[in-house]
Amino acid sequence: MSDRVFAYSIDRNDAIHSVSDAWLEFARANGANELTRESVIGHSLWKFVRGRDTRSLYENLLARVREEAMSFELPFRCDSPDRFRFMKLSLMPGDRGAIHLRGVLIREQERPFYSILDRAFPRTESRLPMCSLCKRIYAYDSQWLELEEAVVQLELFGPTDLPEIDYTVCHECKKPVGHRT
Repeated sequence: MSDRVFAYSIDRNDAIHSVSDAWLEFARANGANELTRESVIGHSLWKFVRGRDTRSLYENLLARVREEAMSFELPFRCDSPDRFRFMKLSLMPGDRGAIHLRGVLIREQERPFYSILDRAFPRTESRLPMCSLCKRIYAYDSQWLELEEAVVQLELFGPTDLPEIDYTVCHECKKPVGHRT
């Protein structure tokens, strides 16, 4: 089970205090070789969180954990180009404003390869809104589509002219964010 648990801690100023070996291995396995202990420890969590809405969501969750001294859980997806990954993030209060975060891989399943999720593919200047939690893509007319449907409707086949992913939070995921444990 430990290979399915990815833990890190932040201090009261949101600087990353520690990361587990499993967290580092998960980063490497997903093409983020630049994420080493040396490159993250002591740096602000916000250096690694992309998207204004995503940052706002996490700022609110961290504030709740600190103010209420309660743990919270947040379901989310952390998909790769060829896998669905259903996860749960636990946020637990620590001493003096620290917070311990623990991502647990609940289940994963294979799927066809989608180059839009491959960090190695070249990107254009255009932006594609994707929900940080459910991985749906904003298409048009306030429609959030599952990745497979969005790839077809928006013709995101790659390997060239793929837009940069602009992480946000869809209206459905903004509703009941996190629950107490």
